Amino acid sequence: MMKTKKTLSTHRIFGFWTATSLVIGNMIGTGIFFLPASLASIGSISILGWLVTAFGALCLAFMFSRLSLVYPKSGGPYTHSRDAFGNFVGFQMGWGYWIMSWTSNAAVSIAFIGYLSLFFPMLSTHRWVSFLGALAVLWSATIINCIGLRAGGRVQLITTILKVCPLIIVPLVGLFFIDMQNYFPTHKPDTSLFQGVSSAFALTLWAFIGLESATVPADSVQDPGRTIARATLFGTGLVAIVYLFTTIVLFGLIPANTLAHSNTPFVDAAILIFGTWVGPVVGICILISIYGGLNGWILMQGQVPHSMAQEGLFPKAFAKESADGTPIFSLLFSSVAASILMFLTLDNTLAKRIEMVVEVGSVMTIFAYLFSAVSTYVLFRTPTKNAYAALTPALHIAVLGGALYAVFAIYGAEVRTLLYVGIGFIIGIPFYLWGRRDAAKAS
Repeated sequence: MMKTKKTLSTHRIFGFWTATSLVIGNMIGTGIFFLPASLASIGSISILGWLVTAFGALCLAFMFSRLSLVYPKSGGPYTHSRDAFGNFVGFQMGWGYWIMSWTSNAAVSIAFIGYLSLFFPMLSTHRWVSFLGALAVLWSATIINCIGLRAGGRVQLITTILKVCPLIIVPLVGLFFIDMQNYFPTHKPDTSLFQGVSSAFALTLWAFIGLESATVPADSVQDPGRTIARATLFGTGLVAIVYLFTTIVLFGLIPANTLAHSNTPFVDAAILIFGTWVGPVVGICILISIYGGLNGWILMQGQVPHSMAQEGLFPKAFAKESADGTPIFSLLFSSVAASILMFLTLDNTLAKRIEMVVEVGSVMTIFAYLFSAVSTYVLFRTPTKNAYAALTPALHIAVLGGALYAVFAIYGAEVRTLLYVGIGFIIGIPFYLWGRRDAAKAS
């Protein structure tokens, strides 16, 4: 019988606040600064869509918190699928999650340069300068994480604090500038309330990807069971409040027709409240938000293949780590892959392809959520002495709500995207066989 090797890191360096910053920082990227404009075209009924999405996300957060209390292992969603359905299914969920992380990092690096061009126009007019700038952003965050998980964690905590502050301050002050008439009509005359909520749900559900982030580096978290559970619930809850509160205030500040055509709705709202001087300040906050999200997802891109390689499900090279437990090879390999993907965008006709790759990776992650939900039923039916492993009524609701959240997300994806998702899972099979072969040789 082949043995799998799992070396638990003794470097428990992430406390509650750092773990929470991973959850918050990885969910809050650029979306909240621009999504209100997309929602404005639906109407203020989209606020109800946020509530429905937040409920689904909180269900998943509660589910992951319970799983982490019973199975506090590194790897996040992939470990639950593996424990419930075996190595191959577990690998596929981890593979999809990894694909999402490094492709997203490529897109986020490019987005960072796009917003930085507001201060340095040359970045938008010279494609090689833009490309080299995006590389510099990607690799600066990669180097920070290669220095050590502690360094990456500190950057994540600082950038999360800096990105959350304006998202709290602007809406709080904006409450005093709200015009209630801006909330009406609540939806388009030719659209039903249900259609409006459904459309808003489709737009907002992607904003919560990353809620499971604290579960991924479990081996580096202090008291992982309790810390991950608390960080996941608290972080997801706080993000849900920020998303909802920001959207409500922006809808009350700016008429729907104006908001729907705004390229920078959050900046417009801040200028309306504080004056034009605040525009550059908000621009800097957006850049900090993007970089914080990039830093957090780079940490993720290293942890997932590293955990799978330790279990014998990925090539053994990815199991290599530094003295402090940092998966340097995984980090470097993933960023090289992201760099190659960014190179493809040098040709403007290929620029849209990166968006498709990111969308495919996101849907693959949603599959991991769905399998984690089903895994909860499978794993928690196994007798255990852990009191948290009970299938309580609250957990039943959470699993069902989380599963429906994932199903609707998958249902809302285009057929072409789902086809590419299937191809993406097939492409991962050689890596799985490679990892199993390496594990067999080592046994």
